[in-house]
Amino acid sequence: MTNIIETDILVIGEGSAGQVAALAANEAGADVVLLFNGQASSTAISTGFLTYAAHDGFPQDDVFDAMSEVTGKGLCDTALLRRLVDDAPAEMGAIIAKYDIPVDRAPRGFRVRRSTGMRGKDILEDTYGADGAEDMTGLMMEFSSTHGTALFSQLRKAVKASTVRRIRGSALSLHRDGPSVWADIDGEPVWIAARAVILATGGMQGVYEFTDTPQNLLGDGQSMALEAGAELVDMEFIQFYPLAVNEEGAPAIFLYPDYPSTAKLVNSDDEDLILKHMGPGQSALAALHNWDFLSFIIQSEIISGREVFIDFRDTTDQEWAPDSLTATFLSKHVPDYRSRPVRISPSSHYTIGGVRVDADGQTTIPGVYAVGEVAGGVHGANRHGGTALVEAMTFGAIAGRHAAANLQPRSNMARDTGNPPAIRRNGNGGSVADLLARVRQLTQSGLGPARNAALLDDTLEKLRALQAEIAALGWADLGGFAEARRLARVARLSEAMCLAMSRRRESRGTHMRSDFPEEMGDWRRKQAVRLNGDALELHDLTLRDASVELAS
Repeated sequence: MTNIIETDILVIGEGSAGQVAALAANEAGADVVLLFNGQASSTAISTGFLTYAAHDGFPQDDVFDAMSEVTGKGLCDTALLRRLVDDAPAEMGAIIAKYDIPVDRAPRGFRVRRSTGMRGKDILEDTYGADGAEDMTGLMMEFSSTHGTALFSQLRKAVKASTVRRIRGSALSLHRDGPSVWADIDGEPVWIAARAVILATGGMQGVYEFTDTPQNLLGDGQSMALEAGAELVDMEFIQFYPLAVNEEGAPAIFLYPDYPSTAKLVNSDDEDLILKHMGPGQSALAALHNWDFLSFIIQSEIISGREVFIDFRDTTDQEWAPDSLTATFLSKHVPDYRSRPVRISPSSHYTIGGVRVDADGQTTIPGVYAVGEVAGGVHGANRHGGTALVEAMTFGAIAGRHAAANLQPRSNMARDTGNPPAIRRNGNGGSVADLLARVRQLTQSGLGPARNAALLDDTLEKLRALQAEIAALGWADLGGFAEARRLARVARLSEAMCLAMSRRRESRGTHMRSDFPEEMGDWRRKQAVRLNGDALELHDLTLRDASVELAS
């Protein structure tokens, strides 16, 4: 007999987008289940910036233009961006007030106030006991500015005080004909029948070998939506942070721009990379104003077989700020950082593309929404700094209310459980962990911030060979099924990214190609990915048609 849970709205994911969506729907009168997998949220290790409010001399129309043209390079979905820019101030003001989120004024908005003298782990344990801390990775526990942790903890406190039902488990698949899912709860398959589903599963930075975000972000929501008939958009755009520590035994934390301007960026041949690629007059600190180009420079060196380092040996004590986060982190994890160069690499930082949605967060599947980093389209070719949390919470609130007001009719969905998970399958004894590591390594080297046709073609060929190995895997229980399915999905997402990167023959935003180094006017259009059977198909979207138009 199938285990069934019924609810009005199922929210999948417990980051800021999911928690705000669950709260908004619950406050609108809906019965809400929040399905969380007990793994790390990007919100909790974020820097807590909330860039949204117009300030003196910078009205909202200027915010729109800056995000659309300067940062998004003309590829933002204008309907989504207009909704974000127009609605974020009021939405964020309400969220901050209702859930008692401590904030301080920042240059372009606000920043969540950190809890000084406490690690992120301490905040969660102090407030919630073991349940709060066990969800977080060692990365957050070891080093966190606690800005994002403070935000996460306040939202979780609000959820726990509400009538939202929190259930620990993992979503396995999304029904093609409506808002219901199969989930793994306590090792058993459970059918969750809902009248709306809100995907808030985060990004897919974990498909890369090196990321400064939780490695469990493997695009679960993107894959489930794709398999159920939704489209993905802007899959060629991944934001990298150029200077992330890549030293054995140290977490992959990105270096904050609070180090001395006398620091140098060098390769293993002791060449000054700023001088080599950008000419005299620049510094490794100043070059951080262009993340994309700096990431391209560093990745180009790595592809050519050279390691890259940041060199602090010529810096003086007087040049370091007493509260430097870079110095605090390096003193703990690379204590000799002032006497030798520190190896760095670009780290996957933010997923710009994702599930195609409309301005209410709806996908093309009736009753299914996507909010936060799982959704794509709003940022175009690059993300404006400080907008990730704002986008997540603004659209979380919008989608939660819209879903509650537009529930799908009650039907026999609770009995129509579709195809249940295959608990057992004969196959080879390949290691899922080893295959995942190989996919990540291939994605890191071939789909990083520096690209060209030869590299992308080689990567695609190797990805498809890996997919054949993955398809032959067997499993003996529900956990094995979930692992094998997730691995296959990761490889397919990497393939989708590779195809989109190959097809866009220009450089724009975070997508930089050495063989097509210029921005091309005829590529001022978006790309969407969909499944046709088991094959991925790409097609163009004009900017006017980028937003979802739901069938009547």
